[in-house]
Amino acid sequence: MKMLEGIMIVLMLVLCIQAGKTDIRDGKVYNKTLLVFGCIGMVLDILYYSIFNKTMIVPFMINLAVMIVTSLVLFYSHSFAGGDCKLLMVLTLFYPANYYISYSGSLITVVFTVGIALFFGYVYLLATSIYELIIKKNRMSVSYVKGYFMAFFKSFGTAIVYISAVTLSVSVLAFWGIVLPIWLVRILCILTSLMIGKYPVFKKKFVIGMIVGVDFILSILLKTIPFSIHPENYILVVVLLVCQMTIKTSLYQEVHISNLKKGMILTMGSSLLMQNSRVRGLPKISSEDLRDRLTEDEIASINRWAKSRKIESLSIVKKIPFATFIVCGYICYLIFWGILKWC
Repeated sequence: MKMLEGIMIVLMLVLCIQAGKTDIRDGKVYNKTLLVFGCIGMVLDILYYSIFNKTMIVPFMINLAVMIVTSLVLFYSHSFAGGDCKLLMVLTLFYPANYYISYSGSLITVVFTVGIALFFGYVYLLATSIYELIIKKNRMSVSYVKGYFMAFFKSFGTAIVYISAVTLSVSVLAFWGIVLPIWLVRILCILTSLMIGKYPVFKKKFVIGMIVGVDFILSILLKTIPFSIHPENYILVVVLLVCQMTIKTSLYQEVHISNLKKGMILTMGSSLLMQNSRVRGLPKISSEDLRDRLTEDEIASINRWAKSRKIESLSIVKKIPFATFIVCGYICYLIFWGILKWC
């Protein structure tokens, strides 16, 4: 069994190196690579869980199901590209169940790799932003800081309303005998804050008013205060909001029109410039996520539009090597398991 586990880990690391290399070099993880490794992973899993480790098949299946659902959510919310989501699932196939980290008595922890990947992503953006501020490539004006702090307190107040709804809903489930693990509640709070920032509908006054009403009704029924008493539910939200202040200055870059390529994403400001043009085939207003990746036809239209307007460059959203961060997430998870085992 140890030999098979060793083979699975070695192949996982080989995939990590290959995916990281193509992500940095070409900006993508190739489907052919994922298909080959995915088939190998399924064969090894059949051997591992049917012969050598039958007792761990349930935790493996639950972890795999959680990662599949997480990948689908990230894909359909246009947060991760398809290659990144498939990489998450294939790496989960290779990770041996005997190496799962136990947290609060639960082995359903492989999803922590996504959190680690997001953490590395924020560190990367933060470091890039600080570097560009130091070399004065970007500037953080006083008016920007003032405006941000106003937006921060507004966003935090909105987050409190929604997080209160989440924690009260968890209390309702507990009343019915369904107790969610604390780590899952933390993840739900983080996802809630991310969804609020991503979709403007959650910031509309009537929607917030409805959630406030739900908070008070549930608090009355449960005979509790309509706010979470656990500060941990808010700490990561505050960290996310503060990070947004700094990294926002490094999310964009100027690109010459002739250097526009398929898959690049225009900033909202750049796309707005094109909306009143008579040139056909121009992109719609960008929401700055993966659904707004440029096509070859749109680039051709942009070139015609830019030539008529004598515009030489546009702002795009920087490509972030998330597959590399996913790789780091799995490697760190494995290292943490080793540290915890020997402590």
